Amino acid sequence: MNKRLKSLGLALLLSLPLATLAADVDWITDKRGCKVANIFPQEGESVSWNGPCKDNFAHGQGKLTWYLKGVQQEVYEGSMVRGWAEGKGKLTRKDGVYTGEWKNSLQHGQGRYEHEDGSWYEGAWADGHPHGHGQMRTPDGRLFSGTWYNGEYEDERAPSNRT
Repeated sequence: MNKRLKSLGLALLLSLPLATLAADVDWITDKRGCKVANIFPQEGESVSWNGPCKDNFAHGQGKLTWYLKGVQQEVYEGSMVRGWAEGKGKLTRKDGVYTGEWKNSLQHGQGRYEHEDGSWYEGAWADGHPHGHGQMRTPDGRLFSGTWYNGEYEDERAPSNRT
């Protein structure tokens, strides 16, 4: 059962950004010259930002739209600080929506991710992964409540494999 939960949790996480921040951040600039942190750069990406630009960085409340080869991929609506998603915001992708807290352009704090298949996770996040107490509903409707560690469900009845 724990293995099944891990694979379901992994399916949820695969549609979210990975949690590795590079030491050297790439920046992407919109048509107005406003820079945004691009922690997962891809060839052919572009962005548009409709919020304020301070010292050439997206800064304040607004809407950031990401495109890949001219096709809209995702939309972030919320707070930006010096080009980073920080504070509260909502990320909408083709396969799901995350609403909650952000730090360094990763899900961090309290939030909820809803996948198009009906599954969801709500609870604590750290560095882009469920981490801490939360609840998850699987696509078949089962509900799990407990603790997550770096994106993996920790079944309280099973011994921990963390070191």
